[in-house]
Amino acid sequence: LIFGGILGFLLVFLFFFLFLPGLRIKNNIFSLTNEAKAIYQGIQAQDLNQAVIKIETSGKELDKLSSNYKKLIWLKFIPFLGNYYRDGEHLIAGGRHLLGAANITVESLQPYADILGLEGKEKKIMGEMTVEERLLLALDTLDKIQPNLNRIGDKLKFAQVEVDQINPNRYPVKIGKVKVREKVISLMEAIDGAAKMATEIKPIVGLLKPLLGIPEEKNYLLLFQNDAELRPTGGFMTAYALVSVYNGKFVPGSSYDIYTLDARFGNRLTAPEPIKKYLPQVYYWHLRDMNLSPDFSESMELFWENASSVLGASVDGIIALDTKVLVDIMEVLGPIGVSGWGNFSAEIDERCNCPQVFYELERFADKPVGTFREERKGIIGPLMHSILLNAMGSPRKKWPQFFNVAFTNIQEKHILFYFFDEETQKAIEALNAGGRVEEYEGDYLHINDCNFAGAKSNMYIKEEVSQKIEIASDGTVIKTVTIDYKNPEPPSDCNLERGELCLNGLYRDWLRVYVPTGSELIEAKGSEVEVETREELSKTVFEAFYGDKAPLRPLGKAQVSFKYKLPFKVGKGETYELFIQKQPGAKSHNYTVEIDGQEENFELSSDKELQFNL
Repeated sequence: LIFGGILGFLLVFLFFFLFLPGLRIKNNIFSLTNEAKAIYQGIQAQDLNQAVIKIETSGKELDKLSSNYKKLIWLKFIPFLGNYYRDGEHLIAGGRHLLGAANITVESLQPYADILGLEGKEKKIMGEMTVEERLLLALDTLDKIQPNLNRIGDKLKFAQVEVDQINPNRYPVKIGKVKVREKVISLMEAIDGAAKMATEIKPIVGLLKPLLGIPEEKNYLLLFQNDAELRPTGGFMTAYALVSVYNGKFVPGSSYDIYTLDARFGNRLTAPEPIKKYLPQVYYWHLRDMNLSPDFSESMELFWENASSVLGASVDGIIALDTKVLVDIMEVLGPIGVSGWGNFSAEIDERCNCPQVFYELERFADKPVGTFREERKGIIGPLMHSILLNAMGSPRKKWPQFFNVAFTNIQEKHILFYFFDEETQKAIEALNAGGRVEEYEGDYLHINDCNFAGAKSNMYIKEEVSQKIEIASDGTVIKTVTIDYKNPEPPSDCNLERGELCLNGLYRDWLRVYVPTGSELIEAKGSEVEVETREELSKTVFEAFYGDKAPLRPLGKAQVSFKYKLPFKVGKGETYELFIQKQPGAKSHNYTVEIDGQEENFELSSDKELQFNL
């Protein structure tokens, strides 16, 4: 009888204090998720009024969630379950700060919503304004709301502090088909990234007007890097163009083949050691090969030192972009025509299983000169001009898409900046948009591939990188990095005389792996040459090469691995920190990190920092 009474009480207790609150919490989360989506949709539609309303209703839903969640506070005092309850508290507190940041943002923009066209409908005044006038208006508005950036940043930092107290490793990798741990990590990374960006973006806001030619005209050198022929800073420097901007209006100038600039350069600089070793048919150091340092600023400093004397123009900085940027922009614009050159689009072309615009650019660049005009890569200028005209004439609803393209490609290092003004360059590097090899206190990894005469194979090659980290009882760290290269596409017909394009061929890779200074190589496999170890860019670098004796063939695969001892020790209870830097221009590759029974799988699309609790 007593047992039955206890059981009955327990069931009643669980019903009122677990089941009912849990059901209400589930409904609250569902409602809150819908309201949050509506905020995002309002921002995407440039409708601040909708965003304001949904922020307010989201706040009310969060209050309901918090109230129901507190009914489970008894879980906080139960071993094991208490950690999960506290994670929920941190999420709710972080959510309040995020809503606070969103509220400050829309409140800052509201006074200017009508003239900026942020009311969900196109106002007559906006229809009468040119794109340049809209841009100037937006910049003036940024100046006015800049003081609120500190408040927004503070709210995001508070949210970051809350979610950073959650340990994602105590959550299962999967429950059924749902990737639980990955979702927790993604949420934490998103908030951390937003907080970081809010801090870093403040210096650049004040520089936007000068960069856009207000009040004085600015001139920039655009360098086009072919990421299908990957080089240390993002790709082979295939062409260049001059562009000027005054009062927000861009005017593209002529574009030229990089070989034209090299012909004017005419100097006979002795080729550096890597070119002598891995490109023996090249005897001199040409401008087109001067981006050998994986640090974009170092490469551009060297390039400009030699190119400035023959360029015939004064510029304020260098902006490098690769073909992915063109493809992403054209996915937003749709097909465009370029007078005298034809039509271009981002649609997949069966001739190469690649975007049509890429195939056409390669066709103009690589087919025999006799069949085309002399300035074969002069197409870049007219193409850029058409893209600018089409973008400026696009409806307002496409503006967020263009912003997303620019932001994503900067984040993924498909757009890089090098400004001669020191203050501007510092702000750019604070945004991680300068392609620098960063200093880091913990474990570090940067893999840098250089395509030396391997056709345009990087367009097809896929990489998978695994890192196995073993910690001995005395804290010594032994790490094995394995890189698997696969080329799943068939070979190209490389007979240029028959008018074919040699896109996918035998791949020759000069490979460098940058690790913490003082790391000691134990073993290396897969390199055709003896792996060289040296210090460079405040890192230890392992240099390898494959491609002469056993190149990576189309439909083939290759593997290179490095086993080494790190220069520091770690112990139980400590946090293991790892920073991985993505190579500019490289595609997003799959990474796996194994350490102390923990495993992380992710796609490296931008620089990434990981932390493991040991």
